[in-house]
Amino acid sequence: MTARRVGALLGALVAAWLAYGLYARSRRAARPPPPAGELRGAWHVHTTRSDGRGSLDEVVRAAREAGLGFVVIADHNVLAPGDGGWRDGVLVVPATEISAPYGHVVGIGLPRELSREERQKDALGTVGKLGGEAVLAHPFHPGRPFTRWGRDDWAGMEVVSNDSFWGLVQRDQAWWRAGKSLLLLPWDPGRSMLAFYQDPARELARFDAAAARRPVVLLCASDAHGWPTYGAAFEAFSTHVPVTPTGDPAADLAAVRRSLLDGSAVCVLDARAPVSGVRLSVAPSGDRIELRASIPPKTRVAWHLFRDGAPMGTLSASPPAWGWNCGGPCPRGAWRVEGRIDGEPWIFTNPVRIE
Repeated sequence: MTARRVGALLGALVAAWLAYGLYARSRRAARPPPPAGELRGAWHVHTTRSDGRGSLDEVVRAAREAGLGFVVIADHNVLAPGDGGWRDGVLVVPATEISAPYGHVVGIGLPRELSREERQKDALGTVGKLGGEAVLAHPFHPGRPFTRWGRDDWAGMEVVSNDSFWGLVQRDQAWWRAGKSLLLLPWDPGRSMLAFYQDPARELARFDAAAARRPVVLLCASDAHGWPTYGAAFEAFSTHVPVTPTGDPAADLAAVRRSLLDGSAVCVLDARAPVSGVRLSVAPSGDRIELRASIPPKTRVAWHLFRDGAPMGTLSASPPAWGWNCGGPCPRGAWRVEGRIDGEPWIFTNPVRIE
């Protein structure tokens, strides 16, 4: 092949990529600021204190630019309570990712990090004794799965996890996902990360089995290490909590921690479309499951309702509210909703419980 033909081929490829990029940019989801009474944030972020590539200041800057109001810093086996509070408009929530023999656990609300002996002997029990809460990190990661399912001393689990998605790409050698992500990265960083997304069927099945027995919470984990960028991870999905900041660091830290663990947090794949005010509840009459959300006009969303993991159907549409009539008192169980746009996952609510 002559140099001229090689140049022409390369030029055609670059032109095709530019055309693809402009199309992708035109479809990039809007990032409106959250309304009063709501914060968006990233759960489970790493810095240079462990294996992240960015300092805390760099993480905060990326979070602010992505429109986030808080970040939960969970470096491996270290905890820096002194970092907690407002920093450049972003609330830093200290936590720690604990390496236990039976898997990784994010401890939040702890006064200190665990010693090596505590991690090895009884990490879950120690978190509870210290007054913290334990959330299972990437429980079905191909290389670091959680294995001690017989215990109930954990408060929640990561259902969506960037780290698990990357582990699946490596295990399955699905490098086409990495290629798609790199092609999208300059044009739509958030959606480029969703190229790694796979439906968390096993995570949801395990979560639903636990939620049918006791209150537990689901969270989506950025598990961001700065590769390819923190901003891409923060734009892909976030955790929405119904918190009105007061400016008082101690009060705001307590409010965000409480919302993450009381079932009011919502996992949103923001790179698909913006949303705010997602609230799932049981009607005062007790015979209807209701959902409220502010979504863009003409968004083709289907709200799928589950009770203890069993599909119940889709909520009837009457925006900004949707509902499911139980035909009498709604039966006991853990009821949650998944929102999908054109069949693609978008929103995961925490359950509301009927006892």
